[in-house]
Amino acid sequence: MTQTGPSVLEADALEGVLATALQRVDRREALGEAQVAVLEAAVNIVRAGQPEFAELPLERTELLREALGAVRAATVATGVALTYAHQTVRRPG
Repeated sequence: MTQTGPSVLEADALEGVLATALQRVDRREALGEAQVAVLEAAVNIVRAGQPEFAELPLERTELLREALGAVRAATVATGVALTYAHQTVRRPG
C-alpha cells in the first residue's frame, strides 16, 4: 500500500492551523471565509491521500466531495473579496 500524500502528522498540523483560523478569522468577511475554506479543502485532500483511505473508497469519496465543496466556496468567497478590493481601490478619496 502506497501513500499518495502527506503523512498523518502533516494532516494533523493542517487541522491545527484550521482550528486556529476558525478562532481568529472573521468569516463574515469574504476574505476570511476564503481562507477557512481553503484550509478545509487542504485538510480533506490530505486526509483522502492517506493509505487507510485507499481501502475505504466511500470514506475517501466523501472527503474528496467535501474538499470540492470547500474549493467551490473558496472560489466564490475569493471572487467576492476581489470585487470588494477592486471597488475599494476605485472609490475616490
